[in-house]
Amino acid sequence: MLFRSAALILPRSGLGHNYGIKLGNSVGLIDADYQSQLFVSIKNTGNGLYRIEPQDRIAQMMFVPVIIAEFVEVGEFGSITGRGGFGSTGK
Repeated sequence: MLFRSAALILPRSGLGHNYGIKLGNSVGLIDADYQSQLFVSIKNTGNGLYRIEPQDRIAQMMFVPVIIAEFVEVGEFGSITGRGGFGSTGK
């Protein structure tokens, strides 16, 4: 298996709580192989105007490990699972 890193773009809780400034898509995912400029979509859900200046911290980025899995195609499954639906093992 290969290991890489991806990044999550997360909101700053103080901006959301105090001013209603949130990320447009809640949490952003930057793919492990992405190599270009980053953009952050933000939304003002508050009641007033909020001015963002250059160098203001409007989001935070967290790096997470990504496992590049190898899949093996099978012709038939050995046992039936998921009878309870949505990945349930029935227990």
